[in-house]
Amino acid sequence: MIVEDEPLIRLALMDMFEGAGFAVLEAGDASEAMALLDTYAGRIGILLTDIRLGDGPDGWDVARHARSQLEDLPIVFVSGDSVGDWHEAGFDRSVMLAKPVADGDLLAAVRTGLEGIKQ
Repeated sequence: MIVEDEPLIRLALMDMFEGAGFAVLEAGDASEAMALLDTYAGRIGILLTDIRLGDGPDGWDVARHARSQLEDLPIVFVSGDSVGDWHEAGFDRSVMLAKPVADGDLLAAVRTGLEGIKQ
């Protein structure tokens, strides 16, 4: 699942992952993402989320909601926020990549997450 509030970035991410053979769910904000998690929780293999998602809940909230249903779900955070914020949030089986991130690095992080991120 991809959670990104910028439509063009979200579309580019979807194209990249679908082109790499992934089935993709997408959400434009945290509320939409949480509703998709409620509906498709058993079929989501990894969460890729931005931290800042406009007004309202953020990527941390999405991750907490996801983990309330899927405690071992790998999470890839992509953000301009500091890695220190990620460490403070305390999400195991997750990784944080700083924006901008190369497509290859993002694909590698997702593939690693699907194999079991060790953090």
